[in-house]
Amino acid sequence: MNPEDELRQLESARRALVAEFADSVPAQEVERRFAVLVTEFESAPVRSFVPVLVQRRTREALRTTST
Repeated sequence: MNPEDELRQLESARRALVAEFADSVPAQEVERRFAVLVTEFESAPVRSFVPVLVQRRTREALRTTST
């Protein structure tokens, strides 16, 4: 995956999570948690699944917080 595609997919995932949790978690908190997870994957040698993994792990963390 080229870096531009990865950035587009990450941005799309971030926006989807903000919308998904709009009623239960402030957008700033969603974005903060998302950014933290993005940095955790910075050194991942295989980039193809980074956007999906970041989205999934952020969602899991937010579900734990919002319940």
